[in-house]
Amino acid sequence: MTAQERIQALLQAGKITQQEADLLLSALDEGEAAVEEARKTMGEQYATPAAADGPPEGLRWVRVRLMAGQLEARLDPDLEQPVIEGPAEVRPLGDDLEVVPNWSAGGFLHGLLGQTGSVELRLPPGWGLEVDGKAGQIEAEGIAFLRGRVAVGNVELRAVEGIDLEVTAGNIEGSLLLRDGAHRLRVSMGNAELDLLPGSSVRLNPSVSTGSQEIRGFDYGSSGVRQLGDGQASLEVALRMGNLEVRALDRARF
Repeated sequence: MTAQERIQALLQAGKITQQEADLLLSALDEGEAAVEEARKTMGEQYATPAAADGPPEGLRWVRVRLMAGQLEARLDPDLEQPVIEGPAEVRPLGDDLEVVPNWSAGGFLHGLLGQTGSVELRLPPGWGLEVDGKAGQIEAEGIAFLRGRVAVGNVELRAVEGIDLEVTAGNIEGSLLLRDGAHRLRVSMGNAELDLLPGSSVRLNPSVSTGSQEIRGFDYGSSGVRQLGDGQASLEVALRMGNLEVRALDRARF
């Protein structure tokens, strides 16, 4: 069921008023218009990301389909299985788990407008987070890998150890701890402010089509690529429209 169909179903069931339905549909239209404008601006090569090739082998995944609201995920080394808190339907998907937030009528209404609605995940070691988000706020702390896409919204990272993410319209900020593997971040319209934590070993490939970039604390390797430590990991950061700032915290001067 699409978001529009769900709104119509809520209206027909008498759980929301016509005015609320109109407000929801308008919010959806504005979000989709922002996504479409970003895709036209950034070109077809950014419309569909290539398949992820960075996650470590053997990771299991919590796959979240987020229509709206807030998603928080953090590492809990004491767990053996993921813990999901908040209104959500959880289904096994092979060795992985699929999570679909399940707001009540009021929660769905407010969540779609970004006012409330939250699902919290606590992940054990060996689990990554995959997000397919239409709109919302995503926070990730200490997890092994974050991948997927967010159409409209902001992403906050804290000591995340792997990333392959596309954001169509929104901002990304926070810290990464990259030691190996391939990592990628693409933003169509928005800003990215990233800190590479001490212990990171990464080759950085940044690009900004329209906007500015500031890179601090990196050396230039033998191939001319910006490098931190031995450069065991690779990180590609591409912004179509916006500002980019990347800092190596153990070496950048403030």
